[in-house]
Amino acid sequence: MNIRQKEQLVKERLEPLKALMDSCVLCPRECKVNRNKGQKGFCRTANKVKIASWNRHRGEEPFISGTNGSGTIFVSSCTLKCKFCQNFPFSQMDHGIELEPYELAEKYDILAEKRVHNINFVTPTHVVPMLLEAWLLSSDKAKSLPIVYNCSGYESKIVLDLLEGIIDIYLPDIKYADNETALELSSAPNYVENNLRTIKQMHDQTGPIQIDPNTGLATKGLAVRHLVLPNGYAGTEISLSRLKELLGTDVYLSVMCQYFPAYKAHEIPFLDKPLPEEDFFKILDLIEQLGFENALTQDPYDPGGA
Repeated sequence: MNIRQKEQLVKERLEPLKALMDSCVLCPRECKVNRNKGQKGFCRTANKVKIASWNRHRGEEPFISGTNGSGTIFVSSCTLKCKFCQNFPFSQMDHGIELEPYELAEKYDILAEKRVHNINFVTPTHVVPMLLEAWLLSSDKAKSLPIVYNCSGYESKIVLDLLEGIIDIYLPDIKYADNETALELSSAPNYVENNLRTIKQMHDQTGPIQIDPNTGLATKGLAVRHLVLPNGYAGTEISLSRLKELLGTDVYLSVMCQYFPAYKAHEIPFLDKPLPEEDFFKILDLIEQLGFENALTQDPYDPGGA
């Protein structure tokens, strides 16, 4: 798909996406407040987008960051309330600046001029119409870059239907193996069912990660992330076993082991300390046992690992 074709697709889908905010169903919570008239639901966001930062980020997976970095757009607020969120100043405390569409488009253009490899929307779920509205106003140089949808994996089916053909690379989380823990730690009802459906739907749209052999960069596809929590809180073995059953062993998997107690984690027994070293090695064994062929892990004891 060329730039003009993608532009046309975004134009066709933008109004239906905005209409979902009249009685908001942009995420599985379905708060049904009228965000287009300034009302706010769980995500504490009306019809304006607030951005915490925009920068060239080199800390993503190698096939996302490459040599020049990923053009990350860190969105303020979130559809989850993770008690251990490492980005809590902007995900939970809503730090950031509110931007008009043309101002946000300028940020995309600045990143494109820095020769980043993609435009990476981080926590986009609750503001995806506004992010795409700004994309339409950006330069062809920005529009030529793959769009990365970097999310919690707690997504609406109807929104993903409207994003088909627009999003090039999906980076969802698989956070929890059971709904009780998801509710306790992230205030996310029915997370597991929504998460597995989300991951399958994304994979159906794009397939697995496709890497350009000349650059080592992803051009399209799905990669799934999982943050390992201490004391087995994330249900890692069950989560990864389900992922294997859902998509097979060739799925691109990024297992993050750099957990540290942030935000309210100090109030929760067993989450108030970093991941024990023995847990990290257990995860390496688990990945090998399950037979994942395209798994990345981040050593939490490497000084550059976090």
